Amino acid sequence: MKDLLPACLIGLALSLPIAACTQPIFTANDQVPAYNEPFGYGANLGYFPPYYYDMELAALAHGTPDGQVPGMGVTTLRPGLFEHFLDYWGYDIRKEHFRYYDSIGLKNIVAIIGFPSEAHRDAASYCPGQQSELFKNLYEPIWDNGENGTPVNDNNPYALYCWKAATTYKGLIKTWEVWNEPDVDNGNAWKERGMPGNWWENAPEPCETKLKSPAYFYIRLLRISYEVIKSVDPDALIATGGLGWPSYLDVICRYTDNPFDGTESTDYPHKGGAYFDVMSFHSYPHLDNSLREWSNEINNFKYFRHSDRAVNGIWALLDKFDAVLKANGYDNSTYPEKYKICTEFNLPRKAFGEYMGSDEGQVNFMIKTLVTAQMRKVLQMHVYALSDEKPAAEANNEFSFMGLFENLNNLVPFQGKPNPVAWAMKTTEQMLRGARYDPVRTSRLNLPANIRGAAFRTDLGQYTYVLWAVTSLDKDETAEATYTFPPELNIQYLEARAWNYSKNPVGQLVNAKEVTLTGSPVFFRITNVDNNFPKEPKFKPNPVTNGVGVYEFWMFEDTYASIDLYDISGKLLQQIADQENMIEGPHALFIDLSRYPQGTYFIKLSTPFSNQTVKLVKQG
Repeated sequence: MKDLLPACLIGLALSLPIAACTQPIFTANDQVPAYNEPFGYGANLGYFPPYYYDMELAALAHGTPDGQVPGMGVTTLRPGLFEHFLDYWGYDIRKEHFRYYDSIGLKNIVAIIGFPSEAHRDAASYCPGQQSELFKNLYEPIWDNGENGTPVNDNNPYALYCWKAATTYKGLIKTWEVWNEPDVDNGNAWKERGMPGNWWENAPEPCETKLKSPAYFYIRLLRISYEVIKSVDPDALIATGGLGWPSYLDVICRYTDNPFDGTESTDYPHKGGAYFDVMSFHSYPHLDNSLREWSNEINNFKYFRHSDRAVNGIWALLDKFDAVLKANGYDNSTYPEKYKICTEFNLPRKAFGEYMGSDEGQVNFMIKTLVTAQMRKVLQMHVYALSDEKPAAEANNEFSFMGLFENLNNLVPFQGKPNPVAWAMKTTEQMLRGARYDPVRTSRLNLPANIRGAAFRTDLGQYTYVLWAVTSLDKDETAEATYTFPPELNIQYLEARAWNYSKNPVGQLVNAKEVTLTGSPVFFRITNVDNNFPKEPKFKPNPVTNGVGVYEFWMFEDTYASIDLYDISGKLLQQIADQENMIEGPHALFIDLSRYPQGTYFIKLSTPFSNQTVKLVKQG
């Protein structure tokens, strides 16, 4: 597509006064800015006074350059930059915070915009008895001749807000997300074509959405945001506001900002798709029927509450959004394709009612979603949320159990306790840092239907493979599969790293001919076995201090073996392997001693040909 400069920048280049700045002379139907940034591991911060404010939360999420705060794998954020806040405190109030985000390595920030002060709120009630949530004077001209020292019309408060915010935060915000969940509805959004009141064939009435305004007004917000912010920063991205319903995206793409009927005219020349670069959506698979199906056989729902089904639910929703965009020409043929980001997603780690909820399910879902998102070319995934909403004793719904950290209220920085899902996110970011999804290498893995995963490649050619056995049972994360890497890839041995590798950095050696998988994703990297690999069984580190170590041993031929853990009295504590077939060569297994007290233990390897015992000591 042809690169076009907004007239504002042309005027500045010619040293014309600011009054010469006008709207851009392009739309998203002409061009979308290039985006070649790393995948974004995002988070919604929340608010946890009196000790945790935005900068402290950002440090807790990402870590600090000096290493004093380690971080949990978050690389981007989704803060709010609301008009009512900036109008009261001044537009510079958050600039220090956004500069801090950038300084510690949080990039490509998504900022939610909208939400007027009462002075700038539309006083009209388009929905009887309920005041509009939007800005007043949206249909005043966006631009003027600079009479008030700005290029926008100051009588249009939303245009002025966008201009002030874009001017103040230029370079610190990559994506401007227009409102949050504007399509939250009263019951018609889900309806299919032909059903009364469906949004595929009708514009939502003002009472039907949280905005309490005509649907065309939201398109007006997109248009103002696009024209004004692009006049300041043509490389910025404009995003829809966390959509949940494909039918609402169709409304945006089907109508213009014409306030009367959304039709095209001289004053309203483009439909809403012309005014955004990014389709932002939200997904909570435990809520949207992804995990259940109606069965006439039992006259009730059948449930599929496991991590792979939940991941499928996210991408089934994205497929519906994609279908809307393609049907409206956003296919890189008629118009440029839209980028996609997900600015809220998660599963709870505690079950409420019929909803799915467990630590294991949440951990598996997190890794599987972050991996498959990159396969689906989603630019960012923002977990909801950084912290649990409430302490466990006060929590009364599943959204209180979605935090990377336990509730932070009244905790002194930086004492937040990570939940298991935080270690899962950190491990994923750590293992895939600097790597991009490699579709060709992934296809060469020839994964069977009961195994999912992907290959990622760094610029230096290092591969990381993420693999897991597909879960299939309700409320059950167990799954088993055995995989052999294709011989043509010339891989002999790999180091396997579990979901919590960022917490317990211990790897396990596996033979590429026989990789045992479960429902929990594992990260694999190619490794070499040299002459120093012990031919006699060995445990390392020894003594072990963090509770987790690796048991290394060599099988001299293909046979079966048992591995058992005993305490110093000879009591059997754990069967690590029970008459399992093992192939010739080196082996290494994770051994978790965290639940056992300090002391001396023994690991015994038994084969048809020998018995070998290793002594180990646990400290701390």
